[in-house]
Amino acid sequence: MDTQKNSSSEQTTEKQTQKRKGVSDYIEILAGWIVDIISIPVSFVSHILAQFITPGSGGTKIIGALGFFIGSLLSTDGIWQTMFAGTPLLPWFEQNWIGWIGWLTLPFNPLFWLSFGISALVQVMQARTLRGKRPEEAKTEFEYSKQFTLGGKPSGTIDLTQALWRDYKVAGMKERHTGGAVALFFWIFDLTTTFVGRNPFAFTNPSTIGACLVYNLGSMMAGEIGYTIWKLTK
Repeated sequence: MDTQKNSSSEQTTEKQTQKRKGVSDYIEILAGWIVDIISIPVSFVSHILAQFITPGSGGTKIIGALGFFIGSLLSTDGIWQTMFAGTPLLPWFEQNWIGWIGWLTLPFNPLFWLSFGISALVQVMQARTLRGKRPEEAKTEFEYSKQFTLGGKPSGTIDLTQALWRDYKVAGMKERHTGGAVALFFWIFDLTTTFVGRNPFAFTNPSTIGACLVYNLGSMMAGEIGYTIWKLTK
């Protein structure tokens, strides 16, 4: 009789233990579901942010393209005013501007698109000078140039030989100097149109002068930085 009672008691205890384990398992599963549901918005936002900070992702391309467009548009204002005597496109640091109604008419003005095209070209050329060459590209060009060994300057030869020796010595330098001159031209052009279109020294308040200087420099750099970001994602 005692053996049967002990066996029955053990079975009851085992069933109670299994029941408690079953309830605990269900609670754990339910808690996991609740945590997963709560984490869905956080995970969704984190995945979106990752798209905008991961090199080569679609988000960085969007940021680069948007930065290039906005920067080119800011630079367009100076070109529009300086070259085509247009009314300022933006109200900052201006006594008057084209207004929202004027913006609706801009898409039908070919001079505006010409100004924007010139601005985009300037931003691209400036971005090329900022970005420079990639290390692997510079290394390839350097290794390629090393195979051409320059001999000593010829003496006792006709002038044509010495002239060709000089051409060999400075081969490629003309393109390099020309590229630097072109880059310098675009930087001076952008600087001139920006500060002529919005002259910070026309104000008397030092804080306004400083703010306008920062705005002008920012409008000059925004486009090329955006273009550089966009190129790095390709």
